[in-house]
Amino acid sequence: MAIAVVLAVLGLTVLSGAVGPASAAPETGTSGSDTGSDTSDQQSPSRFARIVIDSMTPSIVTTTSRPVVTVSGRVDNVGDRSITDLTIRLERGDPVASAAGLRTDLADDDPAVAVAGPFEALSDKLAPGESVGFRMSMALSANNGPDGQGLAISRTGVYPMQVNVNGTPEYGNTAQVAGSRMLLPVLSLPPDDNRADGYVDPSTEYSDTDPVTGLGPDGSVSANLSSPARMTILWPLAAPPQLAPGVLGGNTEPVRLINENMARSLADGGRLAELLTALQKVVGEPPPAQSDSVSSDTPPAETSESPEPAALPGSEKLADSMCLAIDPDLIVTVRAMSLGYEVSDNPADPRSSTRPGSGAEAAGRWLDTLRWTAQRMCVVALPYAQADLTSLSRIGNAGLTEAALRSPADIVDTVLGVRSVRGLSIPALGAIDSDGAATLTAAELATTAVSSNSVAPTGRRDDTGRYRIGDLAAQTYDAPVTASFAAIGTAPSTPALTPPDQRVDLSDESEGSRRQSAIGALAYPAIAAPEPAPTGADSRPSSRDPVVGRSAFLLPPTYWSPTSADAEALFATARLLLESGAATPTPLPNLVAELGSVREQARLIDPPGVGPVGRIGSVLTTDATASIRRNVEDSWQFEGALVRSADVAATPERYMSPLREDQLRAIRSPDAWGSAVYTHLRRTQSERIDAVSSTLHRMTRSVTILDPGGRYTLASERSPLLLVVKNDLALPVRARITTSEPADIEIGDLGVIEIPASGTRQIQLPTRGEASEAISVEIRLSTVTGVPLGEPISLSVHTNAYGKPLFYITILAAAALVLLTARRLWHRFRGQPDPADADRPEPDELERMLAGSGYQERRRTLQSEGRMHGEEPDDDPS
Repeated sequence: MAIAVVLAVLGLTVLSGAVGPASAAPETGTSGSDTGSDTSDQQSPSRFARIVIDSMTPSIVTTTSRPVVTVSGRVDNVGDRSITDLTIRLERGDPVASAAGLRTDLADDDPAVAVAGPFEALSDKLAPGESVGFRMSMALSANNGPDGQGLAISRTGVYPMQVNVNGTPEYGNTAQVAGSRMLLPVLSLPPDDNRADGYVDPSTEYSDTDPVTGLGPDGSVSANLSSPARMTILWPLAAPPQLAPGVLGGNTEPVRLINENMARSLADGGRLAELLTALQKVVGEPPPAQSDSVSSDTPPAETSESPEPAALPGSEKLADSMCLAIDPDLIVTVRAMSLGYEVSDNPADPRSSTRPGSGAEAAGRWLDTLRWTAQRMCVVALPYAQADLTSLSRIGNAGLTEAALRSPADIVDTVLGVRSVRGLSIPALGAIDSDGAATLTAAELATTAVSSNSVAPTGRRDDTGRYRIGDLAAQTYDAPVTASFAAIGTAPSTPALTPPDQRVDLSDESEGSRRQSAIGALAYPAIAAPEPAPTGADSRPSSRDPVVGRSAFLLPPTYWSPTSADAEALFATARLLLESGAATPTPLPNLVAELGSVREQARLIDPPGVGPVGRIGSVLTTDATASIRRNVEDSWQFEGALVRSADVAATPERYMSPLREDQLRAIRSPDAWGSAVYTHLRRTQSERIDAVSSTLHRMTRSVTILDPGGRYTLASERSPLLLVVKNDLALPVRARITTSEPADIEIGDLGVIEIPASGTRQIQLPTRGEASEAISVEIRLSTVTGVPLGEPISLSVHTNAYGKPLFYITILAAAALVLLTARRLWHRFRGQPDPADADRPEPDELERMLAGSGYQERRRTLQSEGRMHGEEPDDDPS
């Protein structure tokens, strides 16, 4: 019967123009999951209808499950034609044989059908825009359903399922008008009479047929617990960069954001709020915030303490296996928002107009909750702003690499008050090339986590997925599992490393089907136990082995957007695997410690079907690389010239670091696949580079020499040259003044001068002139680290100096004066008339009278003084 059904399925006419793989729009700085939009509503243009899955029960099959799979949902007519004679049925394929099958089995345009149920009537007619609900069930076993129909699942595994809807579109023939695919994980199977009839006790009987592994006397099939998967779950908290570029730090300028997406994401129901709220199911809820005012008649015992709400039962092991992976750029942004911020009208212009932001309160609440949660969980820091390792290698600035890879742990610890896991780098792209590996080694990071499709073992495959790659120890993880996590939530996306044959058309899948596939992907490493390793010389693993073996290192994409229902479903599945013994918790600190002893060798490769890692992860052009390198170097030079001031809380490092962080935001890895993603990254990269360049240019013009203008006259040849320097920066700056060296003037070097913040300073340049003429002098100002400041000024200086000729004339004049005076004295002492008086004319009567009157006056004065002393007057005029 089942074979006949399969043949009937293959005989159906399939619609022409099948939809190729596509990705929903990724989250970006201006759109995406932080806006709360659901990109899953996008429709494939070649489909007449769309299936919306509400639920599949059980979501994971165990021995306690009902022996029936039930799928419910609705069918929407999304075309412009009516559809008649709609029928629906449930189909399944063969169990997933490798991790890649978790996506390829969903992406195949014409999936293989192993077992299918009968078509059931759904609706006689469905007009455009109308919907019809459905609920259908099918037995797990082959013969337990109506008329002996069933899914014929007798072994554990992860099975691809499809809901298939056929109908007759108006003006068309009967065909498949809609389909929805998902994964059904089967950890174990409930009792079944038919399987019980075939039970063989291996201790007493022998069977020449291949017995069902784990089959019990009641027909149940137990989970394979012989090699529990080592489960480590990272829970990323990150967002595309939201801080507007080119803004200086240390609260010296208002915080600017490029839009209000972050505020919406942090508010109740937003993406980041949902991600954090989901963790309360694991570690418990934080206590309610205490009111600022407490009634005076309330007993202290009732207000001082309140019990913490407990996590859901069975969460202890889950909490041990989980670790918060936090982008420091996110918490830097949220902390800045909580203190008040503005939204820029033009993010590309650091001086554009702004409007008040509205998310400060939500940011404060979210950050408080994160602090409370982080102190009860493992925490690891992601690279700053998801900076690309290959881009860092191309830029080649050690300080920028340090800020991207080593400083994030310190930032996370400082803001959240925790001690994060050290030594592990988690590249945002999920893969590294040789340049990226060298960058990690140079940053003294010895361990990393990369996707398994970027690593090729050179010897035996390690069942933990851990390898030694040169100087690095790497923990690998399954990229298809990450892609399954990326597909859930409000903004489903396809990671950049996804090969074409694994790119699922997410626009065709509803939230429920995408969630069910993520559950199957999470369970896959714990369910798909590897076969025993061969004992012969050929120790290559079986093709049925998972890519990573029994390692369940689960890493969702950094910008994923699970809803609360998605998170609860993932947590419930993880709890089940841990409690059943199919998985065991492996805390991240233990994993990092164990990586140090890894011995299995591997080499880095480009992911098959994707291309070079460096080309995928980096959008840097040669010009952009040079510009970033120049901006970063200038920022360090400026920081080295700034001085901490008691009047300003900002330090030089806090003042300048936002500009370097802007350059890290400019080289973030692509978070999704698609040309639109790369176009957006290139545009924002250019804007951030230009904005930082603009700010650095503005800073150089903020410290300058005030040009006195015109001609500058010194009082003497050694008078100082008086200048005024101005500093509009928020911190004092150390600078040097240099001048041109024209002839006939010497200007001294003042050395290092400190110009006060937001003020001026008068300086005196020691000057010595050697010529009494106008001399043109060019004066420049620069930081002590060599950054030119302001515009050089040109002065016309007049020194009032005459040089050596004036000196010699002065000496000769002095000598002549001494000689002439000596000659006159010589003649006077000898009673001889001075030859210089020989040509003097004889005195006239007036001159004699004046000379005589003076003599007579002196004589009368002497006679008068003689009488006073009793002396006789002398009448002799001689």
